[in-house]
Amino acid sequence: MTQEIQLQIETIDQKSLHLRTVKALGRAHATTLGHFPEGAFDQHALDRQILVALTPEKKCTGYLLYRKVRRHNIIVLVHLCIEPSWRGNGIARKLVNYLSQNTQDFYGIKLKCRRDYELHKMWSHLDFVPLAEKPGRSKDGKLLTVWWRDHDHPTLFSTVATQKLESKLCAVIDTSVFFDLQGDEASSKTESDSLLADWLQPDLELCITNEIFKVINTIDDTKQRNAKRQLAYTFTQLPYTPKDFQTAWRSLSKILLSTQGTINKSELRQLAIAIASDAPFFLTSNSQILAIADAINEKLNLSILSPTSLIVKLDYLHEYINYQPVRLAGTGITRQRVHKLDQVRLLSETFLVEDQEEKLNKFKKRLENIIVNPDKFKCYVILNSENKPLALIAYHTHKNHELNVPIFRVRSGSIEETLGRHLIFWFISLSVSENLPFTRITEPYLDQTILSAIQDDAFFQVNDGYLNANLAVAVTATELSDYLTNLAHRSQDYNFCLKIADTLKTDNLTKAVKTTLDVERILWPAKIIDADLPTIIIPIQPKWAKELFDEDLANQLLWRSETDLALKRELVYYRSYRGNGGLKPGVVGRILWYVSYNKKYCGTGKVRACSRLDEVVVNKPKNLHQQFRRLGVYELEDLMKLTKNDPNKKLMALRFSDTEIFKNPIDLAEIQEILGKRLTLQSPLRIDKEQFTMIYREGTQNQ
Repeated sequence: MTQEIQLQIETIDQKSLHLRTVKALGRAHATTLGHFPEGAFDQHALDRQILVALTPEKKCTGYLLYRKVRRHNIIVLVHLCIEPSWRGNGIARKLVNYLSQNTQDFYGIKLKCRRDYELHKMWSHLDFVPLAEKPGRSKDGKLLTVWWRDHDHPTLFSTVATQKLESKLCAVIDTSVFFDLQGDEASSKTESDSLLADWLQPDLELCITNEIFKVINTIDDTKQRNAKRQLAYTFTQLPYTPKDFQTAWRSLSKILLSTQGTINKSELRQLAIAIASDAPFFLTSNSQILAIADAINEKLNLSILSPTSLIVKLDYLHEYINYQPVRLAGTGITRQRVHKLDQVRLLSETFLVEDQEEKLNKFKKRLENIIVNPDKFKCYVILNSENKPLALIAYHTHKNHELNVPIFRVRSGSIEETLGRHLIFWFISLSVSENLPFTRITEPYLDQTILSAIQDDAFFQVNDGYLNANLAVAVTATELSDYLTNLAHRSQDYNFCLKIADTLKTDNLTKAVKTTLDVERILWPAKIIDADLPTIIIPIQPKWAKELFDEDLANQLLWRSETDLALKRELVYYRSYRGNGGLKPGVVGRILWYVSYNKKYCGTGKVRACSRLDEVVVNKPKNLHQQFRRLGVYELEDLMKLTKNDPNKKLMALRFSDTEIFKNPIDLAEIQEILGKRLTLQSPLRIDKEQFTMIYREGTQNQ
């Protein structure tokens, strides 16, 4: 028997003479394949879902049996069995490759295999990745590893990942860095943990390759293995094509040969994936890789660094240049309606995109057309405190289901990104207030900074611009999936909704906190009411509520025109970490803000808003202030007051974003009735999903 033997792969039906051999092989290996009734073989043959590997003499050397799961658009591999005397000839790979090549319209191939069979190397060799594990259904409950071979179709999260990588610097962390990360509140921090510093997050996306999951699968301890797998899911997984991977693999192999470097196959695969995905940085503490970093960078344009080197390299770029809401405090920025034609010339000259060769006359005509149709368009100029223009925007709502933004221009400057992100959120909020499920940005000359912000907010590219779904609903995952499917049928541009709908059908989705929170972020302000998301009512003093998110309260003490902009979307709130209602590092979910009663303000003593809880950090006042000063209105002295001027006493910082102000603030008596108990809400209180649903619906429904 030789490796060069010619084999033919065929699909058989119920009349095939090879079906008898398939059944015999299945019975002979039932101990590992599991009991499979003869009628099931017949049915799979009838469905033409059995592949056989044949010699030139038509001898059956092995088979692959599978099924199609149309509901999830995946292939499930049920049996892969090779006759023992023919093993080692690459027959399993030929069968799996044939199946993959002929089912490319499906997302990929899934299988489950008992962990104690120790077939990890085989499945990895066949390009499967171990993504999860679960107890088997047999009495002994042996662990099953869930393996996946992807067909590289764009999905909701791969599309979002691609857009993230287009708008941020991507740094791939290899296994040496990944396993160095603590992933918890351990007091002893490593070099790699510095990559998680808050100031890096707006512009740096930490990514992993699917090879990480293969390495995790080799960990013997189940608890440690599951913990590392959960940590891996918090990072963006790099998308790439097999063709680009093979090209990168060959190039790397040549470099290793010329430099006489030695790297194991797992690390080599990670490097090849990083190159195939056009990542700019590869982070490692592996000395063998670092030794040939210059050669790889010179020939393949991949910068290989240690975590510390990357931070030093980026430090000057991230010295609070881009996203700094704190700079906006007290700026007096206003929004002014453009309604006079004599404003057109100045505005068109100010916001002309010359570096993209936009024609002044053409832009003037567009702007004139918008201004002379005030019943159709609304056009605004954003001015700073000196009445100098910062941004020009226009939108209309005359198209069914959509708010359309044909003009969206922000002048470059220190607050360009912050203002742009605020305006995107403002557009989405307008759509929601108008009961429109989509926001479409059709500005043809988007600045790169604004384009990055749009992509971060999960706008999907369509023929004439970018489209976002913003659904003012609070429903179950199944109901939301059905709603999205119905929306998708209204226009071909809405097809991206089907990707989200498919994600919502995933088994046990409602228990996947990160996934459901991501879906809620993408579809803001939609809420998945049967998701197991931690939800906490947090009391906040009116003076901090007005500074952080509540313009209505702010207007009671500070004179503001209705055109003032509350520009901050991502903020931080500090409190004692005692009596925390379940708040602790690692918790993400939702916040309901209860603004404590104060007779100086109208509308207090009520739950007034809902935010997404992005992060909980516990540390000393000075450390927290340094970490989050760009996100808050608090000064260090404010934090010191919370610790009674004890610099060593720890506080809790809650980083939150995308706050939704309730149309109908809910007073304490109603909250007590919903919760079924009398309380004063002086400290955070965790509530269940049914209670959240009642409060949220009461706060957001139209009266």
